[in-house]
Amino acid sequence: MKKSRFLFYAIVLIWLGCDTIEESVSTNPSLQLTFSTDTVSFDTLLSEKKSSTRRLSVYNPNNSAINLSSVFLNGGQNSDYSLIINGKSKLRVENEIILGGDSILILIDVNVTERDIDLPYLVSDEIVFEWNGNVDDVKLVSYGQDGIRFSNRSVCTEIWTNDRPYILSGTLLVGEGCELTIEEGTRIYFENDAALFIRGKLTALGDPMNRITFTNSRFDGIFDQVPGQWNGIYFLEGSHDNKISYADIFNAQVGLRVGTPDDNNDPDLIVANTRIYNMSNDGILAFTSDINVSNCLIYNCGRYLVGNFAGGNYNYTHCTISNDQSLFISEEEFVQFSDNLILEDGQILSEDLSVSLVNNIIWGSGDNELVVRDRGEARATVSLHSNIIRSTSEIENNFTSTAFNFPGFNADYTLDTLAFAKDKGIKTDLLDDIVGNQRDDKPDIGAFERIEN
Repeated sequence: MKKSRFLFYAIVLIWLGCDTIEESVSTNPSLQLTFSTDTVSFDTLLSEKKSSTRRLSVYNPNNSAINLSSVFLNGGQNSDYSLIINGKSKLRVENEIILGGDSILILIDVNVTERDIDLPYLVSDEIVFEWNGNVDDVKLVSYGQDGIRFSNRSVCTEIWTNDRPYILSGTLLVGEGCELTIEEGTRIYFENDAALFIRGKLTALGDPMNRITFTNSRFDGIFDQVPGQWNGIYFLEGSHDNKISYADIFNAQVGLRVGTPDDNNDPDLIVANTRIYNMSNDGILAFTSDINVSNCLIYNCGRYLVGNFAGGNYNYTHCTISNDQSLFISEEEFVQFSDNLILEDGQILSEDLSVSLVNNIIWGSGDNELVVRDRGEARATVSLHSNIIRSTSEIENNFTSTAFNFPGFNADYTLDTLAFAKDKGIKTDLLDDIVGNQRDDKPDIGAFERIEN
């Protein structure tokens, strides 16, 4: 028994005193490392704004361990990139052991230094690896974009051009009697919860090849598809003669919020050829206002695609308004018009309501996606003609159904070859569609006119 116990302890001591093959550090220069990629790329980034993190894995496929004598950024302290190497946040790490068959992880960020340049510029560097007399590198590539920044301030008469993007934080107010003109191709980026308030006038006129963009300031990684990253565009009481065309408004809490009550029926906001989407709350939210909307695509909104309340004058022509492919589910109708609004104190605000819907697609996943509410305390005029409406009821002079994809959408809400919406509209004074394609004598319903090849 004593001999067996002695033999056992001897074997354990021998085993503890010896390195396994994987723990033996080899200096053989023929041993190679491999990388999860040879180039780490980032999307275009606004200057002075930190990127999301990228990952790089370094593998040792050999049986023996390898000593990385040095890992560092070639640009050193002047680099816009930063590294966390196996948990160490340093510009340079030395003598990092990678066991045989193991790997290390490197986390990479970039914070682009402003260059005072209009056009996007290349921001590059490389991570250098040295071991056993070998030198290898992984390229780091991104593009920076300088912008014009506004933070919690008011502006009066200004013209914004497309030379550089405009970056808004906090709130920007266009004062009473003032006009903000935004030229075609201009990009406006909003930081978290930033908002644009219009008490004067907004004129934002793009064209089919140079659309105006209103969106979040973070667009690397998943951020280009996340709703609710900024507040919205608000038209305040007293604002009038506003125009938006060929614009894209997305990833906010509310796209357009309009509260412009007055004593006339002249449109205080005209929106044309515009996409409004990925809103955590509402696409177009309005109260006692006068709005004309045409050739617009409104989709993927958490509460209302269109919610126009407390009366007003609302005209929608050739629009596609749908939550068919939405991230959101609601038991309420996504498109609502009403002559009244219940205030927080319980009082009911009721005003005259006029609604005109012509050649629109109003669609979604619910049984009924449109409702018009009339309390009977004010005058309500509703005209619906040649619309495709998701509904279980028949609506005179319109097309209703709950059949799957009854309108005939492609994934981007254009119309497919066999779309029911083709040639079903009535002729209006709109000669083109949302992207500038010419409409024919038998126009398609919705924002898009299908052009056959």
